[in-house]
Amino acid sequence: MDWNAISAIADSIAAIAVLVTLAYVSMQISQAKEQINLAGQRHRADAAREVLLSVSDSPELAHALAKLGGFSWGDYGLDEMRENVEVTAWCHAWMRTEEMNFRMNSPVQRATQDQLLKMWLSVPWAAKFWAENKAIYDVDFVTKMDGLHYELSRSSLAKPAEMSA
Repeated sequence: MDWNAISAIADSIAAIAVLVTLAYVSMQISQAKEQINLAGQRHRADAAREVLLSVSDSPELAHALAKLGGFSWGDYGLDEMRENVEVTAWCHAWMRTEEMNFRMNSPVQRATQDQLLKMWLSVPWAAKFWAENKAIYDVDFVTKMDGLHYELSRSSLAKPAEMSA
């Protein structure tokens, strides 16, 4: 083997090493972008929860917001509009938490979260809250929740048939 052949082999190995390094750097940049995006979403969810929990934790603020009007706080059959405001604010805070959990959880953890969310959606006022407010949540989370609601409705329809069999 002459020096030209050895040089060509070395150049090929170096080129492959450069390509592998570029692929690795590209993967690292992609993961960093994903983490930055996730951190932004987490910050937005935390800020929303903080504001909404201040409403649900303060009867005075909830009462003032109920009197202002201009925003549908929902009607859950409670005696006072202030209570509807508190419930709606709490529900939004909780759903923002679950939306963030949806992004952060592993598939195994999501299975547990799915059961919790199905239980919540099985309650009529909670299902009503979701139907009236889902437009303000991210599309992927809405798709997940709507899928769970669909699964829940299918299992509810199947239960009477199973019971009569």
